[in-house]
Amino acid sequence: MSNFEKYLKGVKAGIGMGVAFIPFGLTIGLIAKSNGMHTLVTAALSFGIYAGGSEAMLLKMVYGQHSTALEVVISVFMINLRYLLLNLLIFRQLKSGTKFWKKVLVGIGLTDETITYAILKKENSPWYIIGLNTLPYICYGGSSVLGSLFGDLIPEVFRASMSFILYSIYFSLLIMSLQKLPKFFEVIIYVIAMKLSFMYLPGLNMVSSGWAMIIIMISSSLIYAVRHRNEEVGENE
Repeated sequence: MSNFEKYLKGVKAGIGMGVAFIPFGLTIGLIAKSNGMHTLVTAALSFGIYAGGSEAMLLKMVYGQHSTALEVVISVFMINLRYLLLNLLIFRQLKSGTKFWKKVLVGIGLTDETITYAILKKENSPWYIIGLNTLPYICYGGSSVLGSLFGDLIPEVFRASMSFILYSIYFSLLIMSLQKLPKFFEVIIYVIAMKLSFMYLPGLNMVSSGWAMIIIMISSSLIYAVRHRNEEVGENE
């Protein structure tokens, strides 16, 4: 199979995720416009940074919660820090001899969904993964621009439910991942427990949502790493 055929195969595999990114991108564009962000800035964020979850959180923290710049920077950094590890999983999976520029093209288009899909399918062709990333990238960036330009024309009932499609596909991929690696379900338990603590426990419920998010991300990861440190060492020996 030629590289172009592998690329087209990846594009075909990414159609579903691309479609699922459209309502999320429209929602991001609409939120950005409603808070006074220029369409060009929205386009720069969506196409340049290409971080839907981080972009949504940034808009919420800046315009909704009025978080400090430090809270925003740390939160966005912590959310995207996972890509250092996730990208390593993909790069280790790529066939040996893959050139650096191909790895760059693979890396800049990866999302949680495409990473999960590529790992589950055990794809090692960089061209397949580049193809897999193509439609989600175009659909998300393009729909966020359309949302910024024309989002106010969408009926409220549809706007309120737009993001559900993306979260549903991400949830299905999460379930598939947990079926293969059920031990990571423990981390989810930690996150839920700490989130409830910051919502209802006296003292903790006074912590701003930005700092609560930072503490939860760091603490849940650290607890799991400490609890299973010896297991990981034993597996590598």
